[in-house]
Parts: sequence; C-alpha cells; structure tokens
Amino acid sequence: MIESKDFIEATYGIKITSIKPCRAGYVLETNIGKKHLRQCHCSENRIFYVHAAKEHLYNSGFINLDTYSVTLDNKPFMEIEGQSFVITPFFDARECEFSDDGDTVRASTALAHMHRMGKGFKYENDAVPKDLGKLPDNLGKRYEEIQRMRRKAERERGAFDYIYLDCVDKFIELAEESLSLLDGTEYPRLVKKTLLEGVICHHDYSYQNILIKGPTTYITGFECCCEELRIYDLVNLLRRKMRKCNWNPQKASLLLDAYGNIAPVSTDEISVMRAMLLFPQKFWRVANKYYNSRRSWAQKNFTGMLEEVIAEYHDHIRFMKEFDKLF
Repeated sequence: MIESKDFIEATYGIKITSIKPCRAGYVLETNIGKKHLRQCHCSENRIFYVHAAKEHLYNSGFINLDTYSVTLDNKPFMEIEGQSFVITPFFDARECEFSDDGDTVRASTALAHMHRMGKGFKYENDAVPKDLGKLPDNLGKRYEEIQRMRRKAERERGAFDYIYLDCVDKFIELAEESLSLLDGTEYPRLVKKTLLEGVICHHDYSYQNILIKGPTTYITGFECCCEELRIYDLVNLLRRKMRKCNWNPQKASLLLDAYGNIAPVSTDEISVMRAMLLFPQKFWRVANKYYNSRRSWAQKNFTGMLEEVIAEYHDHIRFMKEFDKLF
C-alpha cells in the first residue's frame, strides 16, 4: 500500500506521514488525524447506501461511528487496481466483551441512540436490497432446511447425524411455534409503521463492531446495514449476551432497560421479539454449516458446537417463559 501513497494523497487531498498494516487494513497517520484504510468488498451501490446511512446518523447527532472520508470528487471510496477501498476514522479502542455486563449495557445504550437517530432515513434506489417484511419467509426457509437436513441425517447416519436426529424434533417444535407467533397481526403492522418512519438497522451488531474507549462507545462495520426492524439488532445483541450467561433473565433485564430508557420498545415489538428469540437460530446455523461444508476434519468441531446448542435448550426454554416479565 505504500506504493499507492501519492495516489491516496491526491485522491483525498490529504498528507500521509506513515502507513502501517493493521488487522483488516492499514493505519494512516495524516495531517487530519489517524485514519483506517481498508478494502471494501461491497458493490458501488451498497457503498453509496452505507455512506448515506452514516451521514444521516452523523447529521442527526450520532457521531461515534466510522463515517467514510470522501474523495475530492465527493465519492466515499476509491479504486486501486480494480478494488474498492474506504477510509474511516481510526479508533484506538478495545472490542466489546459480551461476557461483561458493563460492556453489554454500553452496547445496548449505543444501539438505542443509533436507532433513535436513524429514524427518518429514506433511500430510494432499487439496486439496494430491502429486508423489511421478509422475516417470516426467511425463517420459513430455515424451518424447511431443518426438516430437509433431518432427511439427510437419516440417510447418512454419521456421528453428527445421530446427535442431530436425537434432538431435531424439539427444535422443529420451537421453529413451528415461532412461525405461528409471526403469523399474527403484530408483524405486518410493525413493518408498515417502520416503513413509514424510516429506519437504519445495523444488521451485524457483533463484538468486533462495538468499540469502547473510556466513556465512549463507537459503532463500526455498517456494511450490512439495511432497512429492517430495529429489533433485529436488539434481538441479536440479546442472543449473544444470553449465550454468555446461561440465558439469565436478570442479565437480559439490564440490557433491555438500558435500551428502553432511550428508545422504548412497543407491545408489537415485544411480540415479534418473542417470536424471533424462540426460533432455534443457532441450531439451524450449526447444522446448515455442517451439511454444506462436509469436510471430514471439521466433523468433530461441528459435533461440539451442536452439543453446545443442545446443552442450552432448557435454559432457552426457561428464559422464554420469563420473557414477558422483562418489560
């Protein structure tokens, strides 16, 4: 990347004093502060969408995010040897620890602020996929895949297959109950409301995209952001936290209270969250990865992951019985 220094300076109108490799890119020392340069594997249309979403958030008051620097011709990326690269602020911060209650509360608080500032965002471009309203279809396809994988397990009868067959029925029941809950009036009503209001859903709210330094919590990695229910992010954060604490309802209350103090959750959202949390997402993901990879060396790893999911089952069920008391 050092050989591209002059090009980068000319493209962005900046002065670079050093370029150092870091995870997933380079740290640039510039006349306007430290920057993070990295390759972006998104299409041009998606980069423009993500840039517009970030600009909306920043201009609305949510400034702790990795906005794209723009080139002298006002583009949020540059091309080097046919590849797209973006420049964002460099945050010298640590990643969020989901096992730490304080970190999780801060992540939930930051998410609530992001969602609140994201209201009103509209982006009219058919080239950018829209996920809003597709949840029942997406979960329905995963339910069908769970059943299809059962038939595959019955044919193959390996170590993983026997474990899968021994537990799959109870996870199918969870999926069926989840889809039944989504079939009510709450989901379409919530989709309609969200569509009218405008929204920014992060869609990849994981520990590496939540950075903490002192009193500040930064949100990064918006490349998957989209038009989707805000509770998609909240449910994913809740799932990740619950797997670190045996689905402890008290830990969930900390997270939900922190979020709700800034962005209260509606009755319709609670109903849809219940359906989303009930769906055996991790069970589907582990089995789907196993049956689609089929590398013999990975069977032991996948078997271990499946056993972890099965071990969580009763804690998950207990948590769902307590769910309504969390609000």
